[in-house]
Amino acid sequence: MAEEESGFDEPDPFAEPNPLKENMPLYALYGATGFTVLLFLGTFIWLQFPSEAIEAELRAMRPNLTKKVPSLRRSARGAAAEKAAATEGGDDEKLRVPSAPRRKSAVLHPHPDPKLVERTDIGMLPIVGADGRRPWRVYSRPFNVLEKRPKVAIVVTGLGVSFNATESVVGILPGEVTLAFAPFARKLKDWIDTARGAGHEVLINLPMEPRGYPRDDPGPFGLLTALDTEQNRRRLDWVLSRMTGYVGVTNYMGGRFTANQSAMRPVLREMERRGLMFLDSMETAASAAPKLAPKLRLPFAMNDKVIDRVVSRTAIDAALAEIERIAKARGSAVALAHPYPATVRRLQRWVGGLDEKGLVLAPITAVVAKQKPR
Repeated sequence: MAEEESGFDEPDPFAEPNPLKENMPLYALYGATGFTVLLFLGTFIWLQFPSEAIEAELRAMRPNLTKKVPSLRRSARGAAAEKAAATEGGDDEKLRVPSAPRRKSAVLHPHPDPKLVERTDIGMLPIVGADGRRPWRVYSRPFNVLEKRPKVAIVVTGLGVSFNATESVVGILPGEVTLAFAPFARKLKDWIDTARGAGHEVLINLPMEPRGYPRDDPGPFGLLTALDTEQNRRRLDWVLSRMTGYVGVTNYMGGRFTANQSAMRPVLREMERRGLMFLDSMETAASAAPKLAPKLRLPFAMNDKVIDRVVSRTAIDAALAEIERIAKARGSAVALAHPYPATVRRLQRWVGGLDEKGLVLAPITAVVAKQKPR
């Protein structure tokens, strides 16, 4: 009897195998995979067709823009401006034309003087007249050569890029302040006419290779040490052809380029040939311009201090006080500034008190060859 029970529990070697039971783990895997795919597909389709509630929530999360709507009772001038905007595609900046401030100032020589320009394929370039007249003198602001007080020249650089900033500089600062414009600025001719109409001498910014190049890029027409002399000359000509009526050039960036004598020499020689002056912004103390300019007989000035490297009232006032000390010690000083609102306000206040300090505000051409060696 015990033997029969033992034989009953043994598996039957002739029984057929069960395929469903053997493939059960594989079917479970297929099922889980299919469910996962369907879940993701359903979620994706659901997100593509959101409900009205979801759409409303998304709209509420978008940033809102509050725009001031003008009164319905607008002037005829405003209506004309709106009509012009519709005609020109609605670009407000296209409608804004610089206008000279209503204040008495020195009258500058009209530009372009036909005897001081040559017409080229890229535009008008400055030249020395047949009678020996040079643009840097002809386009300069009149200044009393008998003035004995120490001179301070303020040059605001990088103008023309921001309409509001440039407009505030031209409208607030006196005509003795020199203005330097970017060659890429829009409405450049209008800005030059406005600035000179307010009595300002004008310079043009010349982009040059900085020490951080190519991380810091001076722009598509920047002068580079890797280019040959002819390539840099063509780029220089392009910059010089952007406008007329300027007295000279000041470098924009240029820490690496100005320190390279072989690169700087032909550029400075070309400026002298065209009757221009050069203001070195002194991006580097190793600049070759102070040594090369006298040898080339190039009218030259160099920046003594940038007054707004730190844009704060305290820092700007301290820099201006240092400019006063330099001018009194050396007879003249040059300060470089930018069209920041804080800078314009501090300069406006500062220039009003120069007479009491025994100093005189002068255009940049008045300090050419007046700066003593440092």
